[in-house]
This record gives sequence, C-alpha cells and structure tokens, in this order.
Amino acid sequence: MDNLSDEPIIKPIPESYWVGQDLNWEAPWSQVTIWVELPFWLMVSDCSLLIEIHEHEFKVDIRNYFIELFANRIVDSRDTSVYIGPEINKNNAELSKAIKKAKAVVLPRQCKTVLQINSRCNSDVLAATDEENRRSREAYMYLKALCEAHFEVVNRVVQSYRLSTYDYFPYEVSPWDIPVWRVNTSQGFIRVVLLNYAEWDIKPVIFPTMGKSEIYSLIEPLNFQNKVNENAHAGELDLLDALNFMERGDYTDAVRRITTAIEAIVEFVLREELLKLYQEADVNNRLEKLRNDFPSRVRQYEKLSGRKLPSQLHRELETIRNIRHEIVHASRRITFAKRGQAQRAVDIGRWIYNWFENQPDRKQLRETQIGKRSLGRHFSLFNAEISQEGVVVHKPNHVGEN
Repeated sequence: MDNLSDEPIIKPIPESYWVGQDLNWEAPWSQVTIWVELPFWLMVSDCSLLIEIHEHEFKVDIRNYFIELFANRIVDSRDTSVYIGPEINKNNAELSKAIKKAKAVVLPRQCKTVLQINSRCNSDVLAATDEENRRSREAYMYLKALCEAHFEVVNRVVQSYRLSTYDYFPYEVSPWDIPVWRVNTSQGFIRVVLLNYAEWDIKPVIFPTMGKSEIYSLIEPLNFQNKVNENAHAGELDLLDALNFMERGDYTDAVRRITTAIEAIVEFVLREELLKLYQEADVNNRLEKLRNDFPSRVRQYEKLSGRKLPSQLHRELETIRNIRHEIVHASRRITFAKRGQAQRAVDIGRWIYNWFENQPDRKQLRETQIGKRSLGRHFSLFNAEISQEGVVVHKPNHVGEN
C-alpha cells in the first residue's frame, strides 16, 4: 500500500486483564470534597462538624441554602445539572457566561440539606476522568466506590442529629435515597451515580431486534388485568417487602421481613396438613401450643407432609433466624458495608419460602428472568473502606501486587 500510515494498528492480545489495571493505584492522593444532598432537611444552621470514623477525622460542612440549576429540564438523574451551590450573584461571572453561551433555559431548584465531606482520592483516577477511553470508565467505577465509602460518614451525621433532636423525619440513607453524588476537585465537579436505576429519567429501551426497540416491560397489560385480583399467599407480601428493602437500603428490615415470610408460610402449610386430620378448632389449639416453637412446627410439617427440607437449607434457616433474633433482641443494625449478609439471607430465604410453599408456578415467577428484573440494581466493582489515614479503595480481591 502507498500509505502505510493508514494501516490499522493491531495490538497483541494481553495474557490477562482485570478491571482497573490501567489505573495507577499507587499514585499520590489528591484532596477532594464529596458533596451529597440529603432527601430531607437537618434543622440546624450551616456549620462544620468533625466526625471520627475508625480513628480518622472527617470535616463535614452542613449547607442549607444551596440551589441547583438545570439546563432546559430538571431530571432526577441530574444529567442536565449545570451548577449546585449558593445562589448565583455577580461573583459567579464564569458560570453566567457559560449558561449564556449554551443558550439554555436555566431552571432552578432549591436543595435540601447538602453535606460537603472533606476527603481524598487517587490523583491518577482524577486525571483519567478527563479521558475518553477505558481508563475513564475504570476511574468512574473507582469514584463510585469512593463515594460509597462515605455512607458511614453521612449516616453518622444523620444518626447523631437524630439522637440529638429526636426529629421524626430524617433516617439512615442508602444508594436508593441518595444515588447522585458529586466529587469536587480542583478541575470542577464530577457527577457520580451509584444506582443505575437513578439514571432512568425515562423507561429504558432494551433488546433491539430487527431494527425495532422494545420498551422495558415486565408484564403485558392484559396479563396484568388477569392477575390484578389474585390474592397473595401467606407471607408473600413480606417476601416482596424483603426484596424491596434490599434495594432501598433497609438491610435490617429486609432480614426481619424474610424471616416473617418464612414463618408465615410454615404456619400456613402446617395448618393445611393438620386440617387433613383434625377439626379446625383442634388445629387452632395445636398451632397455638407451638406458637413460640418454630423448629417444632417445621418438624411436624415434615412428618405430616412426608417432605424433608434439605439439610443445607435447614442450616441456613437457623442462621437467618439467629440474625433476626439479634436484630430484634440485641438491636443489631446491618449497615451498608455489611449488606452482603442481608442479601444472602434474603436470597436463601426466598428459596426456603419456595420450598415450603411448594407451588411451581409461583417459584417460576420468582426464579426466572432475574437478570431482566435486576436491571438498574446497585452494583459496585471495587471495595472501599475507611482507615486511620482516610478512605481507601481496593483493587479487586483476586488481584495480587504487581
């Protein structure tokens, strides 16, 4: 060929790859401020707090009078947000100039309480956010983990405020409550969205086939009409609540609800077996005698039905009920960092519920199309924690030191 420079550059296939390997994990730290708006007001004047977490002290500024400006339309994802901070005045000449240049209609929104957390970030990650390549995508995953690590700081502020005021409205928050964060660097803001669902300002379009696109849908209207008057099975609404609480970040109540769901379905199926042998009044008396002896209820059901709960599920059920016991009687709270324990309890609890219910059609509904129903869920690739020196984001667990 006359012009060899037009030849595509073919790079050799690497022997291995792990997400994040293009980042310099040993780069120096840069100071950043993590901004997040709470979904409620803290009824305290603007102030600065010093919050100690794992022997590291964070400076947290509480701001109540910020506004957010949007270009053309206000969306929950904050994708059109162009500014957040004090109301624009003559000192914001640069922002005003940018808005005029964009020729956009600017729409203001009053923010509720905003927390500004002084923290740190890997400097190479910040540099990578300005690029348009794989490094920038890896950097964004890093920033998600960085922001997630600060839930412990945010919830310490919230819980301290609640204990100090007994205000009825604030509550412990999760990615569902505050999905959009901002990392404020010397180069400006970086918007970080923790929950994919929060990016859906409109229903997503999925599965493009034959040149046509399909709006995300889980049930057809006619089928929905046919199902709308069906009643839930015993404990089924508690099961649904447990699944929902996991997504909303109420991990403690998720475990409580999945345990309640299992106990409700056990009572129901045991009653059904007893009614085959005894009158209803006698059945009620027998169930009442076993009110506080759930293991005996399970054993009696197994004996009468001839079905045997697999030993692994037996052990898992005992573990789930022990966690619930700690929640109810020892005031245990499952935090964002420990949410994996709740997720395991809810997932396995769902399988246990399916086993006792013994209804193939309901099991199929719960256990199929999980991938499709999981679109938009919270997902984090890197783990992060707070150390004495500050927040640390870790490489994937399977990656050793180079």
